[in-house]
Amino acid sequence: MRLWDIIRMANRSLLRNKLRTFLTISAIFVGSFTLTLTNGLGDGLRSYVETQVKNVEAERVVFIRKQAPVAGPRLSDDEPAEYREGENKDENGLDPSAMSFTQQQIESITKDIPGIKTITPHYSIQAEYITLDGSKKYQAELGMLSDGVIQKTEAGRTIDGKDQVIIPHGLARALDANIAGLIGKHATIAYKNAAGELKTLSLEIVGVATKGFITNTNSFVDVQTAKQIYEDQKTGYDADKFFNFSLQMESVSDGKLAEVKKAFEAKGFAADTMADQKKRTYDAIGIFKIGMNFFAMIALLAASFGIVNTLIIAVMERTKEIGLQKALGLGRGRIFLMFSLESILIGFWGAIIGILSGIVSGIIANRFFVARYLPSFEGYDFFSFTLPSIVSVLALVSGIAFVAGVFPAFRASKLNPIESLRYE
Repeated sequence: MRLWDIIRMANRSLLRNKLRTFLTISAIFVGSFTLTLTNGLGDGLRSYVETQVKNVEAERVVFIRKQAPVAGPRLSDDEPAEYREGENKDENGLDPSAMSFTQQQIESITKDIPGIKTITPHYSIQAEYITLDGSKKYQAELGMLSDGVIQKTEAGRTIDGKDQVIIPHGLARALDANIAGLIGKHATIAYKNAAGELKTLSLEIVGVATKGFITNTNSFVDVQTAKQIYEDQKTGYDADKFFNFSLQMESVSDGKLAEVKKAFEAKGFAADTMADQKKRTYDAIGIFKIGMNFFAMIALLAASFGIVNTLIIAVMERTKEIGLQKALGLGRGRIFLMFSLESILIGFWGAIIGILSGIVSGIIANRFFVARYLPSFEGYDFFSFTLPSIVSVLALVSGIAFVAGVFPAFRASKLNPIESLRYE
C-alpha cells in the first residue's frame, strides 16, 4: 500500500467521527493560535528594533562605561567604615565606587590601550528650540554623534565636520516639504547657558535622518559643537564629569576587540560595540518570546492528551478492522504508520487553522493598535509573521501530535489479528 493511500485512509478515519475529531483539532487550534500570535509579537518587535539600529553604524567604535561596583560586606548600622589613605582610589586616581570620571581620568584609563584613533566623552546637552528663518520656532532635543559613528540619512549625508547638524525627518517636513532642499541651509539652535542666558548657534543642515525611534525626535550635532554647548551649560558638582565615553579604533577585529574588552574589564569598565548592544536587545526579545510561548506550550500539552484519548478510542472502535487488515497482509509497521499519520493530521489541521486565524487576527490588530495607540512608532507592526516562524509552528505542533499518537499507534500495531476479529 502506497503512502498516499495510507494518508487518504487516515483522513477518512478521522472523518468517521467528525465531532470528536473537531473537538480534538479545536484544542490544537488554541495552542497553535496562541503560538502564532506570540511569535508574531516577538518578530514584530525584533523587526522594528532591527530597523531602528540600522539607522546608526559604528563599526570601529567601542563604547565605555563604568561597571557597577560589587557590594562588599555589609557593616552594621552603628559601625562606621574605617578610612585608609589611598584605599579608595585606584592607580588612575578614580574611586572604584564612582560611576563618573573626568577628562584627565579618561586619558589615564586609555593611555595603555593600543590602536585608539580618537576618544570622545559623552557630552550631555540641552536645547531650547530650533528655527530656520526665525519666524517659527520648534522644540529641539539634541544628541551628539561620537567620532566614528555614522547616522544614515534620508537626504544629505552624515556629519563630517564642525558646526553641522542632522535634523529628524518630522522636523524637516515641517520646515520644508522638499526635505532635500534643506541640505546646505543654516538652522539656528538656541540653548541656555549655566547662567540662564539664551545663546544661539548657526549650524549647517547636512542631512535629514532616516525614520527611527531615536532619530524621530533628536537632532544630532558634531562633537565640537556638543563640547561648546556643554562648556556653556556645565555647572555644579558634576561639571567636567562623564558617565561614558567612546573610542574610535584604527582597526577592529574579533581578536583586537577581545583584548580591548579584557583590558577595560580589568580596570572596572565595560566595553561594548554596537554589535554587542544589538545582541543584548535581540537576546532580550528572544527571552520574551520564550516566556510568551510557554503559555502556548501548556495549551498544546493539554491538547496532546486529547489526541491520545481520541486515538485510543479509535483503536478500540476499530479493533476488528485492524484485525482484518492484518489478516489481509497489512504489517505492523503500516498499522503504526496509519495511526501515527492520524495523529499528525490532527496536529497539522489544527495548526493550519490556528496559524491562519492568528495571521488574520494579527493583521486586524496591526491596523487597530498601531493606528490608535502607537502613531509615533512609524513603521512598527505590532505583529509580524515570517515564513520561518510559521513553518516552525507547523512543524512543532505536528511533532507534538506525532509524539502524542505514538502510544495508541503502537498499541494498534501490537493487536493480535485472531483476537481482534473475535473482539466485541
